[in-house]
Amino acid sequence: MGLSGAEGTAFPDNPRERPPGEESETLGDLVLYYYQHVTTACEKGTLMPPLPVVADVVKVEISGLYHDAKWLNIYYAHYTGGPPSAGDLVAYVSALESSVVVQYLAEMSVDNEVTLLKAIDLASYTGATGELVISGSFGSRAGDFMPAGVAMVGSQEINRRYRGGHPRKYLPWGTAGTMASGSTTQWDSAFLADCQTKFDDVNTSLVGGPYGSTNFDYACNVSYRNGGAIRVTPVVDIVTAHIVRPRISSQRRRLGKVGG
Repeated sequence: MGLSGAEGTAFPDNPRERPPGEESETLGDLVLYYYQHVTTACEKGTLMPPLPVVADVVKVEISGLYHDAKWLNIYYAHYTGGPPSAGDLVAYVSALESSVVVQYLAEMSVDNEVTLLKAIDLASYTGATGELVISGSFGSRAGDFMPAGVAMVGSQEINRRYRGGHPRKYLPWGTAGTMASGSTTQWDSAFLADCQTKFDDVNTSLVGGPYGSTNFDYACNVSYRNGGAIRVTPVVDIVTAHIVRPRISSQRRRLGKVGG
């Protein structure tokens, strides 16, 4: 059985295996069936269409495990030349292990670990992917650990103005010992200054090459939506500055659903 369609109707992986009462013997019937059920499912959010391709951009994912909570940060890097092969992207994330991962580990709790680096070419639906599985790479910050939802916000500044939130990362950095004295809302100033240096290094480390014929020339952000609608062509903005914020923030999704 395939995905679930409109009004709970199930449409199968094989279009000729019809649900009871929905016989179809012609191509026209098949097209009508999928128009009625698949498109309606997409409109209702039951079936999500793929995001549009992004020319000359690679998505970089760094993820890890904080006790029983998973976390993920996503960055984007623009490239020239290419497109990169899977081997090129493996070489790229391997280089990031000695730069980006090192910066993360310096600010993470000893209970928090980085487990995976992945790079995905967004220039086509068949773009290459390269990943590096990391084992035993824990943070170095001692002290009582924080709840999984606590995070430091790292902002990425861009020149384009618009209503809504700016590009940001909810960094899994800090411990109870890095909070400002007497405060439950602010990070310690010395810790914040150190994180600023590390976050700058993370963003600048995305630039490099060549990897095969691919050179990564700047960190960027990708905007897929405009007013809630998916853009036909995503907007790519150059990241012009990187700023860590003093307020202790939260990423509630890392806590999971209430009651389970």
